[in-house]
Amino acid sequence: MSPEARILVVEDEPQLRALLRLYLEREGYRVTDAGDGAAAVAAFDAHGADLVILDLMLPTMQGEAVLAELRERGSVPILITSAKRTDADRIAGLRAGADDYLAKPFNPHELTARVEAILRRASPSSETDPVLSLAGGRVTLDVGSRRYSLGGGGGGRLTRSEAALLMALARRPGSVQTREQLLEAVARRPDEVFDRVVDMHVANLRRKLGDDAGEPWLIETVPGTGYRLVAERDST
Repeated sequence: MSPEARILVVEDEPQLRALLRLYLEREGYRVTDAGDGAAAVAAFDAHGADLVILDLMLPTMQGEAVLAELRERGSVPILITSAKRTDADRIAGLRAGADDYLAKPFNPHELTARVEAILRRASPSSETDPVLSLAGGRVTLDVGSRRYSLGGGGGGRLTRSEAALLMALARRPGSVQTREQLLEAVARRPDEVFDRVVDMHVANLRRKLGDDAGEPWLIETVPGTGYRLVAERDST
């Protein structure tokens, strides 16, 4: 955990907002809060944040719009909290750029644990190579910025969860990894029912990096088990 980390809590329900502030400050975080979407964007612009806890159902500006605004400003980690509980809702939030999704009602201790996990994975690691190159430079990832370039032209940026998943696969190229193992890499509980999050992140990686599930050069699906990286890892 980083005790100096600043957390922006965006929640329109005053009692829950106060409760989250209390739990986070007990853990040593600096907390800024906002009760509506417009105030959230203004608070982020004024104070910044190392992580944003974002409710989706907000006055003045819906959480989805706030998420889009924050993504325009950079890659701050975003944890969605929402009464929208279906798999489709969670997939939509993650696909829009969130790093995690916690359905209401939730245990505040679980929320602080997820905050710690997200920040831990967001911190640079001295054990990680600064550049990941695969398949003879077909894709190159700057690990720190999460920006990738494609050998045939083009590029972009991976979300934190997408980058963490790709790095987890790249640590054991050619080896099958279960969904439960990969869930740990993207900072979600291995016992969580919503294990489709791994499938969604793999689909996003394939779309961004030009992989084909039918004829994969990057990630192969192992039916009933999980995934494995089929691309060779280049020397860097």
